[in-house]
Amino acid sequence: MKNDSKLELKISVFLRAGVILAGALIAVGQAMKFRLDANPFFNFQTYDPIPLQELILFHLQRRDYATLVSYAGLVVLICLPLFRVLFTAYLFIRQKEFALAGIASGVILALLLAMGLGVEL
Repeated sequence: MKNDSKLELKISVFLRAGVILAGALIAVGQAMKFRLDANPFFNFQTYDPIPLQELILFHLQRRDYATLVSYAGLVVLICLPLFRVLFTAYLFIRQKEFALAGIASGVILALLLAMGLGVEL
């Protein structure tokens, strides 16, 4: 049981570091795009539904690394709940709580399905 509490602490530290990393990436990306002479909210005035793959290729071709860094921060932030549920399922398996591990596995599948349905490639 003592090892499980150490593992839970490691998971907590990992998730906290992930949130800090995501926030830092988003902040750096937005700071790189900031210009004093331009309207900083210009990009948010209209919404264009562009598939993710095309959007990333567009920013790569334009060498718009600021936006790509912000996207990396968003990817890290979106993946953190998935990691949390994955680690929780692992803890339940270690504690031989197979019913709870099954529920956590179902949640993982639901999260993956939701992410898959929400991304248009």
